[in-house]
Amino acid sequence: MSQPPRKPTAKNTSSKGSTRASAPATGSGRPARPKRSRGARWLLRLGWLLPLFALGVGGTVLFLTYAFANIPLPREVPLSSAAEVYDANGNLIGIFSGEERRFLINTEELINNKKTKFIGDAVIASEDRTFYDHNGISLRGMARAAWADLTSGEIRQGGSTITQQYIKQAVLQDPGRTVERKLKEAILAVKLERRYSKGQILGFYLNTVYFGRGSYGIEAAARTYFDKSAEELNVGEMAFLAGIIPSPELYQPGDNPEGALEKRDRVLTLMVEQGYIDQAKADKWLGRKVKIIKGGDPTTTKEQPAAYFMEWLRRELEREYGNELYTGGFKIHTTLDLEMQEAAEESIASVLTLPEDPEAALISMTPTGAIKAFVGGRDFDNVKKARGFNYVSDNYRQPGSTYKPFTLLAAIEKGVSLQSSFSGSSPFTIDDPQCATDGELWQPENYGGSAYGYMDLISATASSVNTIYAQLIVEVGPQPVADLLGELGFDGDPTTRGRQPLPPNCSLVLGTQDVTPLEMARAYAGFANGGALPEVTPVAYIESSQGDCIKAYRPNDTKVCGKKKVELKSEQVVEENSVNLMNEALQAVVTSGSGSSANIGRPVAGKTGTTQNNRDAWFAGYTPQLATVVWEGYPLQKSGVVPEMRSCLDPDLCRPVQGYDVTGGGAPVSPAPIWGSFMAQAMEIGGYPVEYFESGIEAGTIVSAPPPTPSAPPEEEEEEEPEPEETEEPEPEPEPSEEPDPEPTENPQPTPEPSVSPPGGGGGGGGNGRKKPGGGEP
Repeated sequence: MSQPPRKPTAKNTSSKGSTRASAPATGSGRPARPKRSRGARWLLRLGWLLPLFALGVGGTVLFLTYAFANIPLPREVPLSSAAEVYDANGNLIGIFSGEERRFLINTEELINNKKTKFIGDAVIASEDRTFYDHNGISLRGMARAAWADLTSGEIRQGGSTITQQYIKQAVLQDPGRTVERKLKEAILAVKLERRYSKGQILGFYLNTVYFGRGSYGIEAAARTYFDKSAEELNVGEMAFLAGIIPSPELYQPGDNPEGALEKRDRVLTLMVEQGYIDQAKADKWLGRKVKIIKGGDPTTTKEQPAAYFMEWLRRELEREYGNELYTGGFKIHTTLDLEMQEAAEESIASVLTLPEDPEAALISMTPTGAIKAFVGGRDFDNVKKARGFNYVSDNYRQPGSTYKPFTLLAAIEKGVSLQSSFSGSSPFTIDDPQCATDGELWQPENYGGSAYGYMDLISATASSVNTIYAQLIVEVGPQPVADLLGELGFDGDPTTRGRQPLPPNCSLVLGTQDVTPLEMARAYAGFANGGALPEVTPVAYIESSQGDCIKAYRPNDTKVCGKKKVELKSEQVVEENSVNLMNEALQAVVTSGSGSSANIGRPVAGKTGTTQNNRDAWFAGYTPQLATVVWEGYPLQKSGVVPEMRSCLDPDLCRPVQGYDVTGGGAPVSPAPIWGSFMAQAMEIGGYPVEYFESGIEAGTIVSAPPPTPSAPPEEEEEEEPEPEETEEPEPEPEPSEEPDPEPTENPQPTPEPSVSPPGGGGGGGGNGRKKPGGGEP
């Protein structure tokens, strides 16, 4: 068989006399291409191999990404989740959060419940209608996004499925849009789909997706927009939240009501088209205005229930947990009782009714330190004010005669009998040099200059007789009193770090040392606790967002932290019998003394207090189940002056309250009536039965002081007790006069200057035979 003729090969020929090579002719008439060198041919082949090599490397990287990537659950991802704060009965008080607000919830229960499953349906209808069909990526969606990106010249659309969106938000956390990132996102999405069910993935997404206004996750969104839990949302609200996911800040009902309605209605229509709801259910919401509440979440409003307690608690817990307090998703179960809190606020508001009335604070706790009510100022729910000055924890003011029980207790501990009697003359010169100031003897006076005969310590406490208590601290010695105050938690210098000892001044007996209502409440709770000073514990226990016990602060019977062994911390400062004896005197204050307006028809022990020129007024008292302190006074003015709650000729200096001179218990606008109003309600709210204080066993020595120091020393030195006729003076006791008459009137006489020491108050409430508080309290 003959072979076809071979095409002639072009050879380079040289023309005679020419040094240039002529180009071979081609069939088309074009010159032939020059022959490539061997090196060039290798470079050409390598050029074809480079893309293949790059694809191979890229494929290897993607394979390794798929093989070794760990896809975390929401609880494994460092998501910011706000802390929820509950009262003792499980009522939500508020939250602590950072810039992001998130509440991790069991979304599987949410999307599997017949009533609440529509939230998942709405999100699927709006964001990923093929969610149940794809394996993590949607080829159609990716192709559509690729075409949009190609025609626009940049990567603009993601074509992301719900699975990919979760990967983007929780795993990659990279806002950039690159081809590499999209490939990683797709591969991790496929792997996630192979590891978890569709329901789990939808739940992960609902816990992480951003809904605007700082809210991450469906629970935070439900609270922020509708002030309710996600499980309480209706279909219209669910459709609205699903519709704003792509651009939540753009479709806020307040700024763009038409856009918000359009987005909500679009999702409802899609839900009908895809068979999730029928038309009748959609018609219930279609066309209706989208209504959200402004500031439904406590962190988005200027108002907050128990605002002062919440701010104080936040500061306390931040010291222990740092930033984790705002991001850890804690569920903080406090000892506060919101019903008691409301009663405390109402008790203050019903007495101090005018805007120009003074400030007030109330703190109530159980004998073992569980805080039940905490009012740090008259603006009860004002977050801004609460973040400023707290009159419970930050307000260092003189306590007046609410300090007298500490001297009485020190005397009982030293062996002084309550039957001991002293002269109630006023003024009374104390000739003990340890009470002198710059060589001048101390001359305390009674309130208003009232003079009394000889009185025992029970009567002197009921009438709050300054001169008798001045003699008592001399009998005891100021050092033991200062030591006792230190053991009961008082700080000698609150302006320095670390607790400082109190100076052993004789004027301590009349309350010249600055204290806070919180310190006073803790000490008086120690009285109710039989002399054992409790550790103040506003938190019962803290659990994680998954229901695990983080820490138990108090014994409790919950499933979460109930098995944790917790021992309440308290220190037995004085003998219980000494407190029982003191209670007898403090009960007389309410039954027959200056604190009668604190009488609530059951045993109460307490003490009123009024400081220099009525600048501060107090009532501190307790039943066997609850200790409460109320303070009242004007705040420090910019001029550096604290206005006085009494009448005088200077209207800037003296501001009587609703026409009354205010003392611890004498006027209807005083702390004692506030205390009585609150405690009467608290006893009922807490279900506390009537309990009596346990009787003390008197074993002390009766001390009978000599009469006031005459101008010249007596001729004979008294070695024994004074004459019987002096110790048993027959004149009747005056009525308690530490507090002025309740009628509006000018103060009859200024009280002594601080060097002499301010006057005080009284308290009490009868009974006998009492057991220590039981273990039923939180």
